[in-house]
Amino acid sequence: MALPVTPRGNQVYIPDGAVLEDYFWSRAKMALIQGPIGSGTSSASLMRIWAMACEQEPDLDGVRRTRWIVSRDTYKNLRETTVKTWLDWFPEEYWGPLIRSEPMFHKLIDVREGGPRPHPSGDGTRVDCEVIFLALPDPDVAESVLASYEITGFFVNEGQFFEKAVIDELLSRCARYPSMKNGPGATWFGGMLDMNAPVEGHWVPYMRGDIPLPAEMSDDEKLTYQKPADWVFFVQPPGLIEEIKDGKPVYRRNPKAENQNNLRETYLEKIQGKPKSWIDRRVLNKVGLHMEGKPVYPTFSEVDHVHPADMDPIRELSIVVGLDFGRDPAAVFLQHANGLWTAHSELIGDNESAQLFAPRVKAHLARWYPGQEVEFWGDPRGADGTQATETTAFDVFLAHGMRVMPATTDNNPELRRSTVEGVLEKRVGLKLNPTRCPILKRGMAGGYHYAKIKGRPGLYSPRPVKNSYSHVVDAMENGLLGGGEGRALVANKAAERPKPVRNKRSRPNLRRERG
Repeated sequence: MALPVTPRGNQVYIPDGAVLEDYFWSRAKMALIQGPIGSGTSSASLMRIWAMACEQEPDLDGVRRTRWIVSRDTYKNLRETTVKTWLDWFPEEYWGPLIRSEPMFHKLIDVREGGPRPHPSGDGTRVDCEVIFLALPDPDVAESVLASYEITGFFVNEGQFFEKAVIDELLSRCARYPSMKNGPGATWFGGMLDMNAPVEGHWVPYMRGDIPLPAEMSDDEKLTYQKPADWVFFVQPPGLIEEIKDGKPVYRRNPKAENQNNLRETYLEKIQGKPKSWIDRRVLNKVGLHMEGKPVYPTFSEVDHVHPADMDPIRELSIVVGLDFGRDPAAVFLQHANGLWTAHSELIGDNESAQLFAPRVKAHLARWYPGQEVEFWGDPRGADGTQATETTAFDVFLAHGMRVMPATTDNNPELRRSTVEGVLEKRVGLKLNPTRCPILKRGMAGGYHYAKIKGRPGLYSPRPVKNSYSHVVDAMENGLLGGGEGRALVANKAAERPKPVRNKRSRPNLRRERG
């Protein structure tokens, strides 16, 4: 649908959608909008710059001055996407030349007179609007580059690729222009950010409260994710409506999808030949799972292997605890019922020994699984001593009343992978609790992966990357193997399995997140 045109030939911008309109007219200090591809957020954000430039109170000389930074992660992306959209709305033949340097610079002028543009109201004031297109790939660059800038506000395009520390640096430079020496100063100042749905672990879903903060975050880190009172989040409707029929997703048009009157291609056309992970994030506007490198478990999927909501444990059945040791230990708390393994919760250690981790595991059991029988299966290396002492991780857990048995005899990685893949491929095999196992879920979805070999397309390292996801996945592997799925790999036959330990009771609170 063509936009209306003024007598002078200018297109009139109209936000096409209720959420998009609310975002456009919001004057919160920080406004963030998440939407599907083609939902109009970039145009709305760039037009907000001009709208707020016109709203700025004039200085004593009758000129309304503002200065803005528009940012993406690289200059290539700025030139090929954001700047092109900007020039669609502010073409150089009417608004003055764009200086194509790094950073790029556009001072909006009246090309007929060569000076600031007259205010649209015709009140005699002029609008002096400067826009700087600046690439900010990471917080270190942002801190060094932004130190000399004084701006009114900013727009971050494709915010799913930005760390929060970059936004913090940008906000620290706002309200510094125009100067209060010549007038009221900045009438409004702050920032805006648009984005497609990010992967889990991005700071925006945490600040919105979509998912709980990871347990491994320090208290100081958690403070950075508290939403300020003057921040507003907008989430647009999904581009399509998804229904699951016979275990497969089926899509139909969403009448509430925004900005579709301005697009030539429908969402049903866009998704042809696309994987579900792409459709989920780019069209359904759903926060995606972490995908990086080549996943160790490529058959893992959110639809098949994640419960829609957290499931409570069955009190009559025992809990199987899978453990991974080392300086970054992890525990996964599983239960097997009617052929289905459910990973109920996880516990992550951060640079701590078994001496510190064992009592945390015991406290977690008392809180979440009071009175239930428990069996423990760990990495066989947990029976090894260190150079400094003969005391093993198994010994430490036993001292706390938890007898850990080795999950395998030789820790063969290929046999471990094939056993877990066998569980994933079963019609009823494995499901994770979504909010009580966030790190495990991201790890299974690709956080635990084989890294790409630089300079050799399509080739990956032979061993998975050891990172913050690998330990919790290893813990789950140990729980599944020891719990019966890898019986051929377990040193002890069924008759030799350890007798489950009965966990002491405490008052549970299953409505709260994991401890």
